[in-house]
Amino acid sequence: MNAEVIALIVFAAVFAISAIRNVHMGALALVAAFIVGIGVVGEGLDEILEAFPVDALLILLGITYLFGMARETGTIDWLVDRSIRLVGPRVALLPWAMWLIGTGVACLGTSHAAFAVVPIAMSLATTHRISPTLMGIAMSSAIVGGALAPTSINGITVATIAEDAGLPYNAALMFGLSVGVNALVVLVAFLMFGGPELVRRSRSEVAAPGEGGGTAVLTEAPPINRTQVTVLVALFLLVAGFFTLTVLDVDVNLGVVALTLAVFLSLLVPDVGRKAISKVDWGTILLLGGILTYVGVLTRLGAIDQLGELARSVNVPLIAAVVICVIAGLVSAFASTIGILGALIPLAVPLLVAGGGLEVTGFIYALAISASLVDCAPFSTTGATIVASAAEPERPLLSKRLTAWGFAMVLIGPAFTILTMVLPQLLLA
Repeated sequence: MNAEVIALIVFAAVFAISAIRNVHMGALALVAAFIVGIGVVGEGLDEILEAFPVDALLILLGITYLFGMARETGTIDWLVDRSIRLVGPRVALLPWAMWLIGTGVACLGTSHAAFAVVPIAMSLATTHRISPTLMGIAMSSAIVGGALAPTSINGITVATIAEDAGLPYNAALMFGLSVGVNALVVLVAFLMFGGPELVRRSRSEVAAPGEGGGTAVLTEAPPINRTQVTVLVALFLLVAGFFTLTVLDVDVNLGVVALTLAVFLSLLVPDVGRKAISKVDWGTILLLGGILTYVGVLTRLGAIDQLGELARSVNVPLIAAVVICVIAGLVSAFASTIGILGALIPLAVPLLVAGGGLEVTGFIYALAISASLVDCAPFSTTGATIVASAAEPERPLLSKRLTAWGFAMVLIGPAFTILTMVLPQLLLA
């Protein structure tokens, strides 16, 4: 048995052991990376730790620390109170409103900018008794939908790869398809996770304001204090500053910006800064670090490339397309979506050039969307940020549901995109 197969078996065992023995998956994956990397592959410790996702962990640390301070100072409560007054009895619109806002922010150069919206959305879900799973999927769909805009890094990357490979590509169509598919995902989540009940609650509260303790009953709003104003300015600077730095082509991590602002606030209010440290979700940080470090071992072994080559070796182009999309979704759940697209789109080129069998289809769009739909899983930066931003009692169930949803998208995403973007054109060709 070669090293690639052993590494893949151990990866599957990490999930099984974690589920059966209730061991922290991140810690287990990190130890497995050391054992397989050193014992099976023969790598050194420094080489294994090259894949430790410092950038992603900085995002989680900075965002959760800054918004922990926002919670401790009552700023999040103030924003939630204002949302209650704005939304009134129309609570069913909140997931859709946050999805639209998140999508818009994700288009602004990098989808990571939308991470700043996630803690606010998850706080609104708790306050309005909206399923955190529904709000989490809405925010994930916003981030990955906007990420394929022609103004965002993922969209630019896909366009560049397609152009380099000489493939026909329409950036506006890619963005439209991405937003459309993710809107459908949010609709399904809305129907599955309490959306109809939110609609009924909205109608009953409109029909009978002041009864049943709903959101229609509002007391006088407490005044905002100086500390909360300072925190609001910091949150604005987080989004505006990061967008400005991105436009100016300054290489900076969103987490570094958030952490800098959080440290500045802690200098102003040290007590709040100390309390906010407890709001950082270290468990999710360890989960993401462990999983991505192990995926780094798999990547250096060539296991990911071998999966892609295996898919390309399928003789029937349509089946090969399905297999490549499934592999893209599966691997993207644990690794960089941009990296996976960069690896798999070139492998798909033989299918898309003249005589390849899929040259007249939208396969490149199907591949990009299939790779991004799984990002709600807590093993990705997007999913991990959503879980870390939820109220602590909600995190275990939310993590399980987002894991199940993400793995379901590994199959549902390719099936839907192939059926709608590839098969019709093949039948009409």
